[in-house]
Amino acid sequence: MGLALAVSAPACKTGPDLSADYAQTARENYELALGEFSDEDWDESIQYADFVRIRFPFSRFAVEAELLVARSEFEQGNYLTSQDAFRQFAKLHPTHKHVRNGWVSYMAAVAAYMNGPQTFFLFPPNYQRDQSRLREALIELEYFFDHYGDTPTSVNALALRDEINRRLLEHELYVARFYLDREKPEAAIGRLEAAHNRYPGIGLDAEVLFLLGITYLRMDEIELARSTFSELQSQHPTHHHGEQAGVYLRYIYDTYGPADPSRKRPDRSRPVPLPPPKPKNLERPERPDLEPQTTPPEESKPEPVPPPVPTPSTTTPSGEEGGTKAAEPPPASEESPPASEESPPPSEEPPPASEESPPSEPPPAAESTETSAKPGEPTTPDGVTP
Repeated sequence: MGLALAVSAPACKTGPDLSADYAQTARENYELALGEFSDEDWDESIQYADFVRIRFPFSRFAVEAELLVARSEFEQGNYLTSQDAFRQFAKLHPTHKHVRNGWVSYMAAVAAYMNGPQTFFLFPPNYQRDQSRLREALIELEYFFDHYGDTPTSVNALALRDEINRRLLEHELYVARFYLDREKPEAAIGRLEAAHNRYPGIGLDAEVLFLLGITYLRMDEIELARSTFSELQSQHPTHHHGEQAGVYLRYIYDTYGPADPSRKRPDRSRPVPLPPPKPKNLERPERPDLEPQTTPPEESKPEPVPPPVPTPSTTTPSGEEGGTKAAEPPPASEESPPASEESPPPSEEPPPASEESPPSEPPPAAESTETSAKPGEPTTPDGVTP
């Protein structure tokens, strides 16, 4: 059992153990990192260089080991990590010889370029993909030409800039053709005019001028199309687009006549956005399409007239002609003030009932008697002695 454990113990290791291979000094470990780099063993080279950088931070080999780590990351294909490492090295060690001759800044631009879209048979063409990394490489090259434009490395930097501009121009031409195929020349004209002014002398000037002339012709810019095709024919007479320019010039002459600088041009001004329409229903702004709900004014209704208070009436004694007789008003009490002589006499007849008020029947009048009830005699509820 002890022999079996001894045999199975080394099988538990998951990776190489380099702790026993490290040397004692910074120089020896840096030389081991260079040896692994020359053998294209990038992981081993990074481990030895990191050991030098961390264990001997104040040694001059620590600076060289830091640069070696950036180079190993680049060779390994980690271009984004390598770009950051080169850029950081240029900021921390501005007096290093590879920083002063511009090589480190140039390598940062190369790393950004290599991190851009590359051609592969399973992927779309590189000009159809995102070009942001290439624009970032141009920013790195601008920094290089601002600080190290007079160094021998500038020759390689100029060649790299031309290559990046050529790829960016291919992308612009691809986008312009995309809009032209969908009958949108207004969207393509801006791309082509900017490409013609930004990327001259790269080798694709004939392509740019040809597409620019076709776009002007579709937009009814006759004189601009004529001048563009003339420039294409004069500058690139042997190019196949230069031969096509002569055909277009004959077509323009036969259709629109000779050149006329005063020819009316189409309106190419940018459209002015119109303000949003005012909502119809201000009370409900979330539904501006609805009409406002207007309530008709309430009709004035006459105030209800209270029903008249019936006046008490007396009936005639039995045997006399029927009918009701208005009761006389009670005598005024001594405490009440005398009525004014100027006041009109009280009306004997009740006021007529309103048309809207419901008819009311007067209460039965009490029978009047001339004789009053004596004390002790029975009386009816009407106050009449039977």
